[in-house]
Amino acid sequence: MTEELQILWSLRDLDDRLVTLETALGRYPGERRLLEQRSSGERVRLEAHKQRIHDLQLRHRQGEKDIEALQAEERKFQGQLPLVKKNEEYQALLKEIADRKAHRSDRETELLVLMDDEQRLLTEKPVLEQALKTAESETATRLQMIGEREQRERAQVDEIQTQRRALMERLPTGIRTRYERIRVSREGRAVVPIIKGSCGGCFRGQSPQVLQDARRRDRVLSCDGCGRLVILPPEGE
Repeated sequence: MTEELQILWSLRDLDDRLVTLETALGRYPGERRLLEQRSSGERVRLEAHKQRIHDLQLRHRQGEKDIEALQAEERKFQGQLPLVKKNEEYQALLKEIADRKAHRSDRETELLVLMDDEQRLLTEKPVLEQALKTAESETATRLQMIGEREQRERAQVDEIQTQRRALMERLPTGIRTRYERIRVSREGRAVVPIIKGSCGGCFRGQSPQVLQDARRRDRVLSCDGCGRLVILPPEGE
């Protein structure tokens, strides 16, 4: 195998590793978003729960004020009973008193329901707070793991790029330009092996002439299907 083919074959291995690493690195933003969405979802859920408690407490206080107001009106009308002289006025006051009692009873029933709902929400609140705490803790741990893994993989990418540059400098200008053009157009893989007579990139069967030339390993060949540079793997690989 010529030195140029040996360099291209070494570049193929580095490119494969680089594509794998870059694919992994490309997934991390999405993984981070999913983790943060979980914590955000628990936080929104807790805040909505707190708002419901707050709303119930406002209604609770307003209900107590309404009941107090109705009781005050009851006492006022009851205080007027001994003062009226006419039966019609007396009956009208009794009607007003009965009306206030009925309204007060309704408000007291509503208040009891509100208090039950409020107590239930207050009981559920610690569960939601713990769920948020757990989500935030797990998210922080996972984000740290992702960050450490990403840092390692970026270091590997830098190392591979250094090795690639060193190999690229040893290629003739024409082959280097051709290789880079194919690499850009073929998602990072410019060199592929010939596997069972076919291109390792697009799997198109190679002509007998190409296969014969590939066995000699004395020049750079390309696939007529995808344009990638094709090399018959060295013996033992």
